[in-house]
Amino acid sequence: MKRISILMLVFIIISSCNNSNYIPPDVIKPVQMQTIMWDMIRGDLLAQEIVKKDSGQNIKSTGFTITEKILAIHNIDRTKFKKSMDFYERHPVLLKTIFDSLNAVQTRKNFLEIEKKEKPRKDHRFSPANQNHE
Repeated sequence: MKRISILMLVFIIISSCNNSNYIPPDVIKPVQMQTIMWDMIRGDLLAQEIVKKDSGQNIKSTGFTITEKILAIHNIDRTKFKKSMDFYERHPVLLKTIFDSLNAVQTRKNFLEIEKKEKPRKDHRFSPANQNHE
């Protein structure tokens, strides 16, 4: 009996380790969740800017309206988003992976944008092909 209990315990531990990356079918997948969360961050910033420019606006109602539009763009309802966020909050390793990926993508975009701005333009007036050999 003791041996069976130990085997069952080992099996439970191993199976729980293997299922740590399992995402139920009714939960938004990490790649899509990353995109939605990025849009949510941008939406929050937009709501803050709107309220700052128009004191008649309410941050909660403005944020709610923007959030609803973001969810509609991604064809997600509020219930599925909430359920997915609850799932990821209970699985912090997966949530951290989403945020790390989000950060990496945005860092890369920022780097490329800076690199593009700093890249010197070639002045074709002084290239050897355009010089007159007199």
